[in-house]
Amino acid sequence: MKIGIIGGGFAGMTAAYELGKLGYQTVIFERMTELGGLASTFQVEPGVPLERGYHHWFTSDTHVVAQMYELGLGDRVQWIPSKTGWFEQGKIWNMVTPGDLMRLGTIPLLDRVRLGAATGYLTYLQQNKNNLPKYESITAHDWWKRHTGDNVWDKVWGPMFRGKFGARAEEVPMVWHWFKIVLRIGSRRGLNKEELGYPRGSFQVLIDALEKAIVQQGGVILKGATVKRLVVEDNTAVGLEPSEGENTRAALTRRGISPNQSGYVPFDRVYSSAPSFATLKFVHELPGDYVAKMNEAKYMGAVLLILKLKRQMTPWYWLNIADRSIPFVATIEQTNFIPPEVYNNKRIMYVSNYLDASSPYFQMSREELFEAYLPHLKKLNPDFAPDWVEEYWHFKEAAAQPVFPLHYSQKIPPFRTPIRNFYLGNTTQIYPEDRGTNYSVRLGQDITRLIDVDVKSGGWSS
Repeated sequence: MKIGIIGGGFAGMTAAYELGKLGYQTVIFERMTELGGLASTFQVEPGVPLERGYHHWFTSDTHVVAQMYELGLGDRVQWIPSKTGWFEQGKIWNMVTPGDLMRLGTIPLLDRVRLGAATGYLTYLQQNKNNLPKYESITAHDWWKRHTGDNVWDKVWGPMFRGKFGARAEEVPMVWHWFKIVLRIGSRRGLNKEELGYPRGSFQVLIDALEKAIVQQGGVILKGATVKRLVVEDNTAVGLEPSEGENTRAALTRRGISPNQSGYVPFDRVYSSAPSFATLKFVHELPGDYVAKMNEAKYMGAVLLILKLKRQMTPWYWLNIADRSIPFVATIEQTNFIPPEVYNNKRIMYVSNYLDASSPYFQMSREELFEAYLPHLKKLNPDFAPDWVEEYWHFKEAAAQPVFPLHYSQKIPPFRTPIRNFYLGNTTQIYPEDRGTNYSVRLGQDITRLIDVDVKSGGWSS
């Protein structure tokens, strides 16, 4: 039984790995030349990998941690205390403990009490998923204003939502923020200490281990290979037609795969882990009602500038930027989390922004973005000078953050599509949780179970 998988991120790789364990033969088509999706890495120093987009685990991320142990990487799992800050009114406020929240001087004391009480309520009394309906039927904007007054939204959450969601800031359902708060505070060891996970050696160690396991099972991974078309006959997926590009042809040749006389590679089942809008570029037979569901969730893009610095910028790992005169939403100083010695004693910092793909900042070149950010970096540390930066990198992703409408649980496209033997599973379908490697691993496992059930039963119910 031969399964075609589109996308070599953690969902696609996990599906290939799990299916291989069950005896299926898998072929992954990955358009990039490396695996890992948003967690793929590059060399920040010779022989030292770093994720293109900052990544860590929460203590609740049990699926990906279990995968680490299963692949013999348990000794690579480390839990590290982290520090979170809040930049506003020209000052960085510590945001590690409940006491820090009470000292946030950007809003009056009564509003701080309301903010703390509401956060505690969401975290400790409302974390059960049975509460989902009440939080997906109201926007975060309306919920915070109703329960804590105008100041908490206008001066705390509103600037953060505008930085992350732009013009859609007031449309985001409360369910998104609810899960963010539950996960973040739930990753504390006691009230005063947050611990986050990170694999010793970067996420590349897990990517490499998955790739090795897939190949040992007889799976095939085609890097740099894109798909032109899902081939459908009698409303049944029968194969994938590769694109005609040179990279795709070379990837197929290296792995000894040749399309049949009809120009496609035959498969018994096909799974797409690609974003919905990307999937619709090579699948044309889906009916309108299913396509409408695929289009319910919109995507925000992400732009990342990664700086290699001579000196520490701030003492914080994660610094939220609430000052919207600054054109980025957060800095993540990797070397305040992982020791600088890992990076040859250099300091590494991500400058993160979430944008609509039409934003000028999304369109900027690496050099243009660096120049645009320079004066604002000095606001975080008055001593900062451009010569602190030894090197910098620029990465962007158009489908980084799904934005869900209200009542999205009723609108999620099913994994089984209306095309028989074709499955869709991407970050728009892990709702109500947010995207992340843990939920991508879980998604790949869910898709595997579904495929296996369908193959063994011979049934199909979209």
